[in-house]
Amino acid sequence: MEVKLSEIFIFKTNGARYSKESLMALDINMELTERLSEYLGLTYLESNEVEGNLCYAQNKNIRSGYRMVFSKPDILNYLDRQLKPGTYYIETDTIVFPRTMDFGNID
Repeated sequence: MEVKLSEIFIFKTNGARYSKESLMALDINMELTERLSEYLGLTYLESNEVEGNLCYAQNKNIRSGYRMVFSKPDILNYLDRQLKPGTYYIETDTIVFPRTMDFGNID
């Protein structure tokens, strides 16, 4: 799923260019999480706290094929690996999300 950076991040300024660091400091658009949820077939968790939960499918260390949920840190970790240092144009630059939640193995 190819997504423009402007669809991923909530930005408050009129600036068209952002560094990787400034992008990673922005909030994630909830519409993106809904689209990703549908695309991946996983539930988005607002809170990443799963302590005390006996359901291994919500454990962040579980293999991707068994996961049933994803969270904001999953999205940010993937973006951090995909975005190289440099300048990005929020209205035109894009990111491609894989079909599976195995974001760690995508380069």
